[in-house]
Amino acid sequence: MASLFPLSGRSEISGTALVALLGEFGLSEAAARRHLARMREDDMLAGTRDGRSTRYRMIGRFGERARSIGAGLGAPPPPWEGHFHALLFAVPEPRRAYRDRLRRMATFVGYGQLQPGVLIAVTDLAARIDDVLAECPADARVTRATLAMDADEAARVAVPAWDLDDLAATLTRHAENLEAALCEPGDPPSGGAALRHVSDLFNGVFLDLLRDPRLPAELRPPGWPFPRLLRAMGEARDRFQPPAIEFLHARLEEIDGPPR
Repeated sequence: MASLFPLSGRSEISGTALVALLGEFGLSEAAARRHLARMREDDMLAGTRDGRSTRYRMIGRFGERARSIGAGLGAPPPPWEGHFHALLFAVPEPRRAYRDRLRRMATFVGYGQLQPGVLIAVTDLAARIDDVLAECPADARVTRATLAMDADEAARVAVPAWDLDDLAATLTRHAENLEAALCEPGDPPSGGAALRHVSDLFNGVFLDLLRDPRLPAELRPPGWPFPRLLRAMGEARDRFQPPAIEFLHARLEEIDGPPR
């Protein structure tokens, strides 16, 4: 779903079209409608009535992430300024639900966990979870701070904070999979198969790239695989996305008409 809106170039897609497109991935009409309903309940999609149909748009953090898919991947990471931006939190056990939400949402936007009660990031990301910070219970504490350290120490603590060893292995596997697809003989798939192929190739990549904190070069482990993955992604997009986009645009024109 996250890839359909960016590939379509549309901010809104009708429920009828989304159900038809989800059918290309093997979902029945009933299952596709349940999927859309769950996304609305989870504040990932919003719907607006348009005559007898509903037009959907992405909202919330899901919408922000989906719209940014691929954007800025080639931009250089921020420089290392000699300190991490940190969130220091102390949340009593009866408020565990808030503590778990704070950690989950902070990790989602790019924080790593230095140790229990300490979240770190290279840039100040607090504004991206300001709604969560504003909900801090009266008997809990969340403090914004900076933690200074030299580059060698920062690189050492970054490995467990973001589980960089596992992330490196995951990004390497994605690069290998894309490189293998590029070596396959014959023309790329067309029609609905093209859309499924692009989804199979890229959905997992983008989900795992959300775990990449885009650390400055001096904090990354040696042989960091991101540049290799970025090259493979660019070549795979050039080869496999055009027929997928052509099919997607044709189906949307057929069902929804021209873009509004």
